[in-house]
Amino acid sequence: MKKMIVSAAIVFALAGCEEANEAIDKAQEAANSAVDSIQDKVDSVDLSELNLDSLENATAYAKEFTESMEEALTADLTNADVVADVQEKVANSYACLVDATSESTAEKLLNKFMSAIGSEDTQSLIEKGVEKAKAAKECVM
Repeated sequence: MKKMIVSAAIVFALAGCEEANEAIDKAQEAANSAVDSIQDKVDSVDLSELNLDSLENATAYAKEFTESMEEALTADLTNADVVADVQEKVANSYACLVDATSESTAEKLLNKFMSAIGSEDTQSLIEKGVEKAKAAKECVM
């Protein structure tokens, strides 16, 4: 009787192993299919079409925009000429950043700056510059 129970246990264990092996095989096939699909997509990307000059421009314009933000932070807001000059720099650098990247990217960068700026007057100056840039929609650097 003991041999019968042991034999039955071995048969059940082997059956369980077979089912596990089948599940592993199916998972492996699905993974291989997914890898093949991704590889096809990667192979279809033509890196020669990547415009590195536009990436360099985007970096330069992001730097210009950052510098205009720094200038806005240190500007003498009591001097109308300084305010107008800073507002113009913000507008131009923002417009160029949008041209080089996208409005969404420029907005994200702007939002990061705005969340870090504590002065409402400085925020207002920057917002007016951005509004001016959106109205002009032209990069003038």
